[in-house]
Amino acid sequence: MELELDSLHPLISLMPDIMPVAALQERQPDIRHLLHTMEREMAAARAGSAGILARLSEVVAANIVREWVEAGDGDAGGWIAALRDPRLGKVLVALHCDPGKDWTVAEMAKLMGSSRTVFAERFTSATGVPPLRYLARLRMHLASQWMSRDRLSVDQVARRLNYNSPAAFSRAFKRFTGRPPSQVRRSSDREEAAE
Repeated sequence: MELELDSLHPLISLMPDIMPVAALQERQPDIRHLLHTMEREMAAARAGSAGILARLSEVVAANIVREWVEAGDGDAGGWIAALRDPRLGKVLVALHCDPGKDWTVAEMAKLMGSSRTVFAERFTSATGVPPLRYLARLRMHLASQWMSRDRLSVDQVARRLNYNSPAAFSRAFKRFTGRPPSQVRRSSDREEAAE
């Protein structure tokens, strides 16, 4: 199975190019059922098979990534080490689940159960960037995806990420990425027209 994954996500850059399924099947025997279901869908080639296969492959891929993170396979320091740390991982999961929340370092530290100083030092040491910089990177990554892949407007993205206005979001996006959000939308429109 070959997956199209966004290279901007920190987890993806740490994963190996090829991951054998044997270890996954050993630790998660239920994955066999998903793989057999995919095999039957491919063989049957019934109406809707492509959509079902796409969804099943997403579930299999999520299981592969989760197993890799939880099992500690490979040389994974930094971001993965942070995710595997129960207290720091809790903060990372919360940020990814609710990136539009008006997070503060104090709230993140409270979630981890430590002081702001200890949290900020540990977070920065583990991820390579300070917490609020990490959050900004996450938001702009999601914004790029939503505008190019999901075709959301600048206004929709601004609301989703809880910016006060589309103009405030546009300024933040340009400051972070070096280009205005409208440029992302236009390039996506051109790519779609070329197809």
